[in-house]
Amino acid sequence: MIKNKLSVLLVALLISIQFLSQGKEIEISGVIENGAGKVIHLNKFVNNQQIVVDSCEINKKGKYKLTTTATEKEFFSVMLKADAYALILLDSASTDKKVLLNGDAESFVNTYTIKGNSDASNISQFTKDVFRYQEMKSELNKKLYSKGISMDERSAIQTSIDSLDTDFIKIRNTFIETNAKSPASIVAVGYLKPIDDVDQLRKIEKGLGETMPESEYYIGVKTQLTQIETQIKIQEEQLKKQQEMEARTAIGAVAPELNFKSPTGEVITLESLRGNYVLIDFWASWCKPCRMENPNVVKMYNKYKDDGFTVYSVSLDKSKANWENAIIQDGLIWPNHVSDLKQWQTEATQIYGFNGIPYTVLIDKEGKIIAKKLRGQALEQMLEEIFGH
Repeated sequence: MIKNKLSVLLVALLISIQFLSQGKEIEISGVIENGAGKVIHLNKFVNNQQIVVDSCEINKKGKYKLTTTATEKEFFSVMLKADAYALILLDSASTDKKVLLNGDAESFVNTYTIKGNSDASNISQFTKDVFRYQEMKSELNKKLYSKGISMDERSAIQTSIDSLDTDFIKIRNTFIETNAKSPASIVAVGYLKPIDDVDQLRKIEKGLGETMPESEYYIGVKTQLTQIETQIKIQEEQLKKQQEMEARTAIGAVAPELNFKSPTGEVITLESLRGNYVLIDFWASWCKPCRMENPNVVKMYNKYKDDGFTVYSVSLDKSKANWENAIIQDGLIWPNHVSDLKQWQTEATQIYGFNGIPYTVLIDKEGKIIAKKLRGQALEQMLEEIFGH
């Protein structure tokens, strides 16, 4: 609900606004239909919490009056109950001494109106848009996941949801554009996707930086933006490394060199096997799928070893004893067994960019990669095509 979105948002951004002894006294009053006898509260956001600064009982005619003192641009809420409140941004410099807030207790969030406070009026309209968006999307999601609907109906509902999302994004972005230089814009931050919508957050940070660079609002947004931009930079660097890695191990590329020690301590290089078709097999004694695939690899080795086919097995083991035992138990009779006994910290994962085993790379006599991730029947078919039998 809106209450949860706004509360989480303000907790994150209003870091430490303190009560001050002097300021401008502001009166908030109006009529709440169907509210007679209910208690209405005026809360101030202080140190991550909503603190009651005034309250009263709504009279028989629905009238009420609340007062507070504002010393700067500060967020308050006029609350009927936990999930029914109006968010108000009061400003000692520009807010009128009297703010008129009317509404209907039975649908407060969707009906309240504000006069005498332009920021609060803008927030009011945006929260109504949010409320309608959430209500409509909730109803569509119920239909989407209901039993007995056809694929065509489900597709049509999903199209409606996508259209609804698109329309709301336009409303959100317009609100940010209009209010970028006001703390009111912070209300929209909770509806931004951290990375996808970073440009919208940059608009808010830029706007608040121009109008109130010393405020807690600006500091909060700036801190959040810095964290997101750092995350984006990390992701971009990771993507660049991944792309470079994929280019190094692309089909047609010369397989990157590997040179690890055998169980006897001899260094066996991949390059030393040039002139053969080589299956680079990344595996481990503790990997059940690897052990299940080993009989097939043994079968292929025995079938094609005299035709110029061999296997270069790179183990991701940590225990030398377990590694050696698995070689014997599975009958891995080819001589090219290597490992640095570093498990997933092995340089092989950095060089070839895999994150699961078994993982295989097949190279030709010149060392060029001709296939990857071959197992079972796929490996058999590839070798049969190469050797013709």
